[in-house]
Amino acid sequence: MAKKNKKDSTRRHFLKKSFSIAAGTILGGGVLAACTKENEPGSTGEKIKVLTSDGKLMEVDRGHALCCSVPSSSEVRKGIPGRHFVMVIDLSRCKNARSCVNACNKMHFLEPGHEWIKVFLMQDSDDVSPYWMPKPCFHCEIAACVNVCPVGASFKRDDGLVLVDNERCIGCKFCMAACPYSSRVFNWKAPDIKVPANYSPMTGVPQRVGTVGKCDFCPDSFANGTLPDCVTA
Repeated sequence: MAKKNKKDSTRRHFLKKSFSIAAGTILGGGVLAACTKENEPGSTGEKIKVLTSDGKLMEVDRGHALCCSVPSSSEVRKGIPGRHFVMVIDLSRCKNARSCVNACNKMHFLEPGHEWIKVFLMQDSDDVSPYWMPKPCFHCEIAACVNVCPVGASFKRDDGLVLVDNERCIGCKFCMAACPYSSRVFNWKAPDIKVPANYSPMTGVPQRVGTVGKCDFCPDSFANGTLPDCVTA
């Protein structure tokens, strides 16, 4: 029994050490890529050691290391203070013109057949006339997609928007299975244009291959004081 405990202890120590090295490697790679200069915004003056991707130790500013270890800022995840956004669609006016769909596709570099807004022909009963119903993401108050995401890629902001961080998304599709409205789509192919280096969940950039996308309510439009493209179209 003593030998078994010693073996288990050794194994735990090995796993713990391996995890620390792996985490240091990932963090170091991010630091090397974006945070190596002195006196840059966010500097704290305190140095910490990190392990780079090629196995070397280097010293960086703690503020830079922390900013590189997360894929999006706290401001992006918190949302616009004092606001709570909703969208109202007048179904009596929808004629399936698909202007909203085309505007959304253009805004987010989506290909035909990969729409984030779908328009369905509905009929509640044989006694009433059919009608068209656009279906974007509903940005649920209690979002099941957010609750099941194992890596925090799907998140709900204080202003009511549910967004997806493509840099965190691992493509597990748990959120797609949890969404009761089938509002999420999987990105099977890489976008035709290059994803900007300064990616943010708030901007309408092309979605990375192997990740999940959906209607994001165009939060960059709100930040600029304008309405989403689907509304203005």
